[in-house]
Amino acid sequence: MKRSIYRSLRAELVVYAVISLMLALVTEFVMGFILAMIAHTFGVSKHGYGRNLFINKKNMYNPKDSLPDYSSIKHWNKDTLVVIMFIIIMIGFILFMFYFLLITRRITKDMGYISNCISNIAAGEMDVRITGINRDDEIGEIILQVNRMSDEIERLMKSEREALQANKDMIACVAHDLRTPLTSIIGYLQLATDTEKYALEERQKYACIAMRKAKRMQGLIEELFNYTKLMSGEISLHRSSIDIVKLVEQMTEEFYPLFMENRLEYSLKQNVYSLVMDVDGELIARAVSNLISNAVKYGKDGKAVYIELEKYERELQIRVTNFGLVIPEESLEHIFDKFYRVEGSRSSQTGGTGLGLNIAQEIAMLHGGTITVKSGTKGTCFTIALPIDNTGVPESRTKPE
Repeated sequence: MKRSIYRSLRAELVVYAVISLMLALVTEFVMGFILAMIAHTFGVSKHGYGRNLFINKKNMYNPKDSLPDYSSIKHWNKDTLVVIMFIIIMIGFILFMFYFLLITRRITKDMGYISNCISNIAAGEMDVRITGINRDDEIGEIILQVNRMSDEIERLMKSEREALQANKDMIACVAHDLRTPLTSIIGYLQLATDTEKYALEERQKYACIAMRKAKRMQGLIEELFNYTKLMSGEISLHRSSIDIVKLVEQMTEEFYPLFMENRLEYSLKQNVYSLVMDVDGELIARAVSNLISNAVKYGKDGKAVYIELEKYERELQIRVTNFGLVIPEESLEHIFDKFYRVEGSRSSQTGGTGLGLNIAQEIAMLHGGTITVKSGTKGTCFTIALPIDNTGVPESRTKPE
Protein backbone atom coordinates (compact mmCIF):
# COMPACT_ATOMS: atom_id res chain seq x y z
CA MET A 1 0.00 0.00 0.00
CA LYS A 2 1.18 3.51 -0.83
CA ARG A 3 2.76 5.32 2.09
CA SER A 4 1.02 8.45 3.37
CA ILE A 5 2.97 11.70 2.89
CA TYR A 6 1.28 13.40 5.85
CA ARG A 7 2.70 13.48 9.37
CA SER A 8 -0.55 14.71 10.94
CA LEU A 9 -4.06 13.43 10.41
CA ARG A 10 -5.44 16.89 11.22
CA ALA A 11 -3.35 18.51 8.49
CA GLU A 12 -4.43 15.83 6.01
CA LEU A 13 -8.11 16.39 6.79
CA VAL A 14 -7.72 20.16 6.45
CA VAL A 15 -6.11 19.71 3.02
CA TYR A 16 -8.89 17.33 1.97
CA ALA A 17 -11.54 19.82 3.20
CA VAL A 18 -9.99 22.68 1.20
CA ILE A 19 -9.78 20.51 -1.92
CA SER A 20 -13.41 19.40 -1.46
CA LEU A 21 -14.56 23.01 -1.04
CA MET A 22 -12.71 24.12 -4.17
CA LEU A 23 -14.15 21.21 -6.16
CA ALA A 24 -17.66 22.04 -4.90
CA LEU A 25 -17.30 25.71 -5.95
CA VAL A 26 -15.90 24.78 -9.34
CA THR A 27 -18.72 22.26 -9.85
CA GLU A 28 -21.35 24.86 -8.91
CA PHE A 29 -19.80 27.37 -11.28
CA VAL A 30 -19.70 24.83 -14.10
CA MET A 31 -23.30 23.76 -13.40
CA GLY A 32 -24.42 27.39 -13.34
CA PHE A 33 -22.62 28.12 -16.60
CA ILE A 34 -24.20 25.07 -18.25
CA LEU A 35 -27.66 26.06 -17.04
CA ALA A 36 -27.10 29.59 -18.33
CA MET A 37 -26.09 28.25 -21.72
CA ILE A 38 -29.14 26.00 -21.83
CA ALA A 39 -31.41 28.86 -20.86
CA HIS A 40 -29.73 31.14 -23.38
CA THR A 41 -30.16 28.52 -26.07
CA PHE A 42 -33.80 27.58 -25.47
CA GLY A 43 -35.07 30.73 -23.78
CA VAL A 44 -37.07 31.21 -20.61
CA SER A 45 -39.48 34.12 -21.03
CA LYS A 46 -40.11 37.12 -23.22
CA HIS A 47 -38.97 39.54 -20.57
CA GLY A 48 -36.40 37.28 -18.94
CA TYR A 49 -33.07 36.25 -20.36
CA GLY A 50 -32.24 34.08 -23.32
CA ARG A 51 -33.36 34.12 -26.89
CA ASN A 52 -36.95 35.23 -27.46
CA LEU A 53 -38.97 32.45 -29.09
CA PHE A 54 -41.74 34.84 -30.16
CA ILE A 55 -41.72 36.48 -33.59
CA ASN A 56 -42.14 40.20 -33.80
CA LYS A 57 -45.12 41.83 -35.46
CA LYS A 58 -43.41 42.07 -38.77
CA ASN A 59 -42.65 38.36 -38.48
CA MET A 60 -39.00 39.11 -38.87
CA TYR A 61 -36.04 38.02 -36.77
CA ASN A 62 -34.57 40.75 -34.53
CA PRO A 63 -30.94 40.16 -33.54
CA LYS A 64 -31.49 42.04 -30.30
CA ASP A 65 -33.89 39.31 -29.20
CA SER A 66 -31.01 36.86 -28.95
CA LEU A 67 -29.16 38.93 -26.35
CA PRO A 68 -29.68 38.14 -22.64
CA ASP A 69 -31.99 40.47 -20.84
CA TYR A 70 -31.46 40.46 -17.05
CA SER A 71 -33.92 43.20 -16.36
CA SER A 72 -36.30 40.69 -14.79
CA ILE A 73 -33.78 40.02 -11.98
CA LYS A 74 -34.28 43.56 -10.79
CA HIS A 75 -37.91 42.70 -10.12
CA TRP A 76 -37.12 39.69 -7.86
CA ASN A 77 -38.20 40.19 -4.30
CA LYS A 78 -36.16 39.41 -1.15
CA ASP A 79 -37.81 36.03 -0.52
CA THR A 80 -36.94 34.86 -4.01
CA LEU A 81 -33.29 35.78 -3.49
CA VAL A 82 -33.18 34.03 -0.11
CA VAL A 83 -34.62 30.85 -1.60
CA ILE A 84 -32.17 30.93 -4.48
CA MET A 85 -29.21 31.51 -2.11
CA PHE A 86 -30.41 28.70 0.15
CA ILE A 87 -30.62 26.32 -2.80
CA ILE A 88 -27.13 27.32 -3.95
CA ILE A 89 -25.69 26.80 -0.44
CA MET A 90 -27.39 23.43 -0.04
CA ILE A 91 -26.14 22.26 -3.40
CA GLY A 92 -22.65 23.48 -2.46
CA PHE A 93 -22.80 21.68 0.88
CA ILE A 94 -23.96 18.45 -0.75
CA LEU A 95 -21.18 18.71 -3.30
CA PHE A 96 -18.65 19.45 -0.55
CA MET A 97 -19.73 16.39 1.46
CA PHE A 98 -19.68 14.22 -1.64
CA TYR A 99 -16.14 15.23 -2.57
CA PHE A 100 -14.90 15.08 1.03
CA LEU A 101 -16.25 11.55 1.54
CA LEU A 102 -14.88 10.53 -1.84
CA ILE A 103 -11.39 11.83 -1.08
CA THR A 104 -11.27 10.45 2.47
CA ARG A 105 -12.57 6.99 1.58
CA ARG A 106 -9.05 5.57 2.02
CA ILE A 107 -8.91 6.85 5.60
CA THR A 108 -12.32 5.40 6.43
CA LYS A 109 -11.32 2.12 4.80
CA ASP A 110 -8.16 2.00 6.93
CA MET A 111 -10.11 2.85 10.09
CA GLY A 112 -12.64 0.10 9.32
CA TYR A 113 -9.81 -2.40 8.82
CA ILE A 114 -8.19 -1.32 12.11
CA SER A 115 -11.54 -1.63 13.89
CA ASN A 116 -12.03 -5.16 12.58
CA CYS A 117 -8.52 -6.17 13.66
CA ILE A 118 -9.07 -4.77 17.17
CA SER A 119 -12.40 -6.63 17.37
CA ASN A 120 -10.66 -9.88 16.39
CA ILE A 121 -7.97 -9.28 19.02
CA ALA A 122 -10.65 -8.59 21.63
CA ALA A 123 -12.31 -11.88 20.62
CA GLY A 124 -9.12 -13.76 21.50
CA GLU A 125 -7.30 -14.00 18.17
CA MET A 126 -3.90 -12.96 19.51
CA ASP A 127 -2.10 -13.74 16.26
CA VAL A 128 -3.89 -10.91 14.43
CA ARG A 129 -1.70 -7.95 13.46
CA ILE A 130 -2.54 -4.75 11.59
CA THR A 131 -0.53 -4.83 8.36
CA GLY A 132 -0.56 -3.18 4.95
CA ILE A 133 -1.07 0.39 6.24
CA ASN A 134 1.98 2.65 6.10
CA ARG A 135 1.26 5.96 7.77
CA ASP A 136 3.34 8.40 9.81
CA ASP A 137 0.40 10.20 11.43
CA GLU A 138 -1.82 9.44 14.43
CA ILE A 139 -3.37 6.44 12.66
CA GLY A 140 0.10 4.99 12.15
CA GLU A 141 0.84 5.52 15.84
CA ILE A 142 -2.40 3.73 16.76
CA ILE A 143 -1.42 0.80 14.53
CA LEU A 144 2.04 0.66 16.11
CA GLN A 145 0.66 0.69 19.65
CA VAL A 146 -2.05 -1.89 18.89
CA ASN A 147 0.52 -4.26 17.39
CA ARG A 148 2.80 -3.73 20.39
CA MET A 149 -0.11 -4.40 22.71
CA SER A 150 -0.94 -7.59 20.80
CA ASP A 151 2.67 -8.76 21.02
CA GLU A 152 2.76 -8.06 24.76
CA ILE A 153 -0.57 -9.78 25.39
CA GLU A 154 0.54 -12.79 23.36
CA ARG A 155 3.82 -12.89 25.30
CA LEU A 156 2.00 -12.68 28.62
CA MET A 157 -0.45 -15.40 27.61
CA LYS A 158 2.40 -17.63 26.48
CA SER A 159 4.20 -16.96 29.74
CA GLU A 160 1.03 -17.77 31.67
CA ARG A 161 0.58 -21.01 29.76
CA GLU A 162 4.20 -21.94 30.42
CA ALA A 163 3.80 -21.08 34.11
CA LEU A 164 0.66 -23.20 34.30
CA GLN A 165 2.42 -26.09 32.59
CA ALA A 166 5.40 -25.63 34.90
CA ASN A 167 3.09 -25.83 37.91
CA LYS A 168 1.56 -29.02 36.54
CA ASP A 169 5.03 -30.46 35.96
CA MET A 170 6.12 -29.44 39.43
CA ILE A 171 3.09 -31.09 41.02
CA ALA A 172 3.77 -34.28 39.05
CA CYS A 173 7.46 -34.17 39.95
CA VAL A 174 6.78 -33.51 43.61
CA ALA A 175 4.23 -36.30 43.76
CA HIS A 176 6.68 -38.74 42.18
CA ASP A 177 9.84 -37.64 43.99
CA LEU A 178 8.21 -37.57 47.41
CA ARG A 179 6.14 -40.72 46.99
CA THR A 180 9.18 -42.93 46.26
CA PRO A 181 11.22 -42.15 49.40
CA LEU A 182 8.08 -41.96 51.53
CA THR A 183 7.08 -45.47 50.44
CA SER A 184 10.58 -46.71 51.28
CA ILE A 185 10.53 -45.00 54.67
CA ILE A 186 7.19 -46.59 55.57
CA GLY A 187 8.43 -49.99 54.41
CA TYR A 188 11.71 -49.87 56.32
CA LEU A 189 10.03 -48.51 59.47
CA GLN A 190 7.59 -51.39 59.37
CA LEU A 191 10.55 -53.78 59.22
CA ALA A 192 12.36 -51.91 62.01
CA THR A 193 9.34 -52.18 64.31
CA ASP A 194 8.81 -55.91 63.69
CA THR A 195 10.46 -57.20 66.87
CA GLU A 196 9.19 -60.74 66.44
CA LYS A 197 10.65 -61.39 63.01
CA TYR A 198 13.89 -59.36 63.02
CA ALA A 199 16.75 -59.12 65.48
CA LEU A 200 17.88 -55.83 66.99
CA GLU A 201 20.85 -55.49 64.62
CA GLU A 202 18.65 -55.90 61.54
CA ARG A 203 16.04 -53.51 62.86
CA GLN A 204 18.73 -50.89 63.49
CA LYS A 205 19.94 -51.37 59.92
CA TYR A 206 16.43 -50.79 58.58
CA ALA A 207 16.02 -47.73 60.79
CA CYS A 208 19.26 -46.25 59.42
CA ILE A 209 18.05 -46.82 55.87
CA ALA A 210 14.75 -45.14 56.73
CA MET A 211 16.71 -42.21 58.18
CA ARG A 212 18.71 -41.80 54.98
CA LYS A 213 15.50 -41.90 52.93
CA ALA A 214 13.93 -39.30 55.24
CA LYS A 215 16.97 -37.01 54.85
CA ARG A 216 16.74 -37.40 51.10
CA MET A 217 13.06 -36.43 51.19
CA GLN A 218 13.96 -33.47 53.39
CA GLY A 219 16.49 -32.39 50.77
CA LEU A 220 13.88 -32.66 48.02
CA ILE A 221 11.42 -30.52 49.97
CA GLU A 222 14.10 -27.92 50.73
CA GLU A 223 15.07 -27.79 47.05
CA LEU A 224 11.45 -27.21 46.06
CA PHE A 225 11.07 -24.44 48.62
CA ASN A 226 14.26 -22.78 47.37
CA TYR A 227 13.02 -22.97 43.81
CA THR A 228 9.61 -21.44 44.60
CA LYS A 229 11.28 -18.62 46.54
CA LEU A 230 13.65 -17.87 43.68
CA MET A 231 10.86 -17.90 41.08
CA SER A 232 8.56 -15.72 43.19
CA GLY A 233 11.30 -13.19 43.90
CA GLU A 234 11.14 -13.78 47.64
CA ILE A 235 14.89 -14.38 47.73
CA SER A 236 16.91 -11.20 47.31
CA LEU A 237 20.65 -10.73 47.39
CA HIS A 238 22.24 -9.92 50.72
CA ARG A 239 25.72 -9.01 49.60
CA SER A 240 28.67 -8.96 51.93
CA SER A 241 32.44 -9.20 51.58
CA ILE A 242 33.11 -12.94 51.28
CA ASP A 243 36.36 -14.74 50.58
CA ILE A 244 34.93 -16.86 47.81
CA VAL A 245 38.05 -19.06 47.58
CA LYS A 246 37.68 -20.05 51.23
CA LEU A 247 33.97 -20.59 50.66
CA VAL A 248 34.57 -23.09 47.84
CA GLU A 249 37.27 -24.83 49.85
CA GLN A 250 34.81 -25.23 52.72
CA MET A 251 32.09 -26.57 50.40
CA THR A 252 34.52 -29.13 48.97
CA GLU A 253 35.44 -30.37 52.45
CA GLU A 254 31.77 -30.74 53.36
CA PHE A 255 31.33 -33.15 50.46
CA TYR A 256 34.27 -35.30 51.57
CA PRO A 257 32.03 -38.01 53.17
CA LEU A 258 29.93 -38.18 49.99
CA PHE A 259 33.06 -38.53 47.85
CA MET A 260 34.27 -41.36 50.04
CA GLU A 261 30.89 -43.07 50.09
CA ASN A 262 30.79 -43.12 46.29
CA ARG A 263 34.52 -43.93 45.98
CA LEU A 264 35.24 -40.80 44.04
CA GLU A 265 38.59 -39.09 43.92
CA TYR A 266 38.44 -35.32 44.10
CA SER A 267 40.76 -32.39 43.79
CA LEU A 268 40.56 -28.63 44.22
CA LYS A 269 42.77 -26.45 42.05
CA GLN A 270 42.97 -22.66 42.03
CA ASN A 271 45.20 -19.95 40.64
CA VAL A 272 44.35 -17.57 43.48
CA TYR A 273 44.93 -18.00 47.20
CA SER A 274 42.25 -15.56 48.39
CA LEU A 275 39.66 -13.42 46.67
CA VAL A 276 37.21 -11.22 48.56
CA MET A 277 34.06 -10.47 46.57
CA ASP A 278 30.82 -8.65 47.31
CA VAL A 279 28.36 -11.56 46.96
CA ASP A 280 25.61 -13.40 48.79
CA GLY A 281 27.65 -16.14 50.41
CA GLU A 282 24.66 -18.35 51.21
CA LEU A 283 23.37 -18.35 47.64
CA ILE A 284 26.82 -18.90 46.10
CA ALA A 285 27.36 -21.82 48.48
CA ARG A 286 24.02 -23.28 47.39
CA ALA A 287 24.92 -22.96 43.70
CA VAL A 288 28.32 -24.61 44.18
CA SER A 289 26.72 -27.30 46.34
CA ASN A 290 24.21 -28.05 43.58
CA LEU A 291 26.98 -28.43 41.00
CA ILE A 292 29.06 -30.74 43.21
CA SER A 293 26.03 -32.79 44.17
CA ASN A 294 25.11 -33.11 40.48
CA ALA A 295 28.69 -34.20 39.67
CA VAL A 296 28.53 -36.90 42.34
CA LYS A 297 25.14 -38.20 41.19
CA TYR A 298 25.97 -38.43 37.51
CA GLY A 299 29.73 -38.93 37.65
CA LYS A 300 29.98 -42.07 39.76
CA ASP A 301 31.24 -44.10 36.84
CA GLY A 302 34.01 -41.61 36.20
CA LYS A 303 35.70 -42.20 39.57
CA ALA A 304 36.74 -38.53 39.97
CA VAL A 305 35.40 -35.00 40.46
CA TYR A 306 37.56 -31.95 39.80
CA ILE A 307 36.81 -28.52 41.25
CA GLU A 308 38.72 -25.51 39.91
CA LEU A 309 38.83 -21.79 40.65
CA GLU A 310 40.45 -19.52 38.12
CA LYS A 311 40.65 -15.74 38.43
CA TYR A 312 40.73 -13.66 35.29
CA GLU A 313 40.94 -9.90 34.90
CA ARG A 314 37.22 -9.27 35.17
CA GLU A 315 35.66 -12.52 36.34
CA LEU A 316 36.10 -15.54 38.55
CA GLN A 317 35.28 -18.96 37.16
CA ILE A 318 34.22 -21.88 39.34
CA ARG A 319 34.38 -25.14 37.39
CA VAL A 320 33.09 -28.55 38.49
CA THR A 321 34.00 -31.47 36.24
CA ASN A 322 32.85 -35.08 36.39
CA PHE A 323 33.73 -37.99 34.14
CA GLY A 324 30.46 -39.85 33.94
CA LEU A 325 28.41 -40.42 30.82
CA VAL A 326 28.68 -37.80 28.08
CA ILE A 327 25.61 -35.55 27.84
CA PRO A 328 24.10 -35.69 24.33
CA GLU A 329 24.31 -32.49 22.29
CA GLU A 330 20.52 -32.13 22.11
CA SER A 331 20.30 -32.34 25.90
CA LEU A 332 22.86 -29.60 26.52
CA GLU A 333 20.38 -26.98 25.29
CA HIS A 334 17.86 -27.99 27.95
CA ILE A 335 20.18 -29.01 30.79
CA PHE A 336 19.25 -25.91 32.86
CA ASP A 337 15.52 -26.21 32.22
CA LYS A 338 13.21 -26.89 35.15
CA PHE A 339 12.63 -30.59 35.91
CA TYR A 340 14.81 -31.68 32.96
CA ARG A 341 16.47 -35.06 33.21
CA VAL A 342 19.14 -36.16 30.75
CA GLU A 343 18.37 -39.83 31.15
CA GLY A 344 14.71 -39.21 30.40
CA SER A 345 13.50 -41.14 33.45
CA ARG A 346 13.51 -40.79 37.20
CA SER A 347 16.15 -43.06 38.60
CA SER A 348 16.10 -44.09 42.23
CA GLN A 349 19.89 -43.76 42.28
CA THR A 350 20.09 -40.21 40.99
CA GLY A 351 16.89 -38.92 42.58
CA GLY A 352 16.40 -35.19 42.83
CA THR A 353 13.76 -32.93 41.39
CA GLY A 354 15.65 -31.78 38.33
CA LEU A 355 15.80 -28.26 39.80
CA GLY A 356 19.38 -28.14 41.09
CA LEU A 357 20.96 -26.80 37.90
CA ASN A 358 18.09 -24.38 37.30
CA ILE A 359 18.52 -22.98 40.81
CA ALA A 360 22.28 -22.63 40.24
CA GLN A 361 21.57 -20.73 37.02
CA GLU A 362 19.15 -18.37 38.76
CA ILE A 363 21.70 -17.65 41.50
CA ALA A 364 24.44 -16.94 38.96
CA MET A 365 22.13 -14.58 37.05
CA LEU A 366 21.17 -12.78 40.28
CA HIS A 367 24.86 -11.97 40.70
CA GLY A 368 25.17 -10.77 37.12
CA GLY A 369 27.04 -13.92 36.11
CA THR A 370 26.47 -16.90 33.85
CA ILE A 371 26.60 -20.67 34.01
CA THR A 372 27.59 -22.88 31.07
CA VAL A 373 28.19 -26.56 30.41
CA LYS A 374 30.44 -28.55 28.08
CA SER A 375 30.37 -32.32 27.75
CA GLY A 376 32.65 -34.62 25.82
CA THR A 377 35.14 -37.44 26.11
CA LYS A 378 37.26 -35.28 28.43
CA GLY A 379 34.41 -34.95 30.92
CA THR A 380 31.37 -32.86 31.67
CA CYS A 381 32.26 -29.40 32.99
CA PHE A 382 29.88 -26.89 34.55
CA THR A 383 31.27 -23.35 34.84
CA ILE A 384 29.95 -20.49 36.95
CA ALA A 385 31.41 -17.14 35.84
CA LEU A 386 31.01 -14.28 38.32
CA PRO A 387 32.03 -10.68 37.55
CA ILE A 388 34.72 -9.25 39.80
CA ASP A 389 33.94 -5.80 41.11
CA ASN A 390 37.01 -4.40 42.86
CA THR A 391 35.24 -1.26 44.03
CA GLY A 392 35.54 -1.23 47.80
CA VAL A 393 36.76 -4.83 47.81
CA PRO A 394 40.25 -5.73 49.05
CA GLU A 395 42.70 -6.87 46.41
CA SER A 396 43.08 -10.62 46.09
CA ARG A 397 46.33 -12.21 47.08
CA THR A 398 47.80 -14.81 44.77
CA LYS A 399 49.16 -17.88 46.48
CA PRO A 400 52.95 -17.65 46.95
CA GLU A 401 55.02 -20.31 45.27
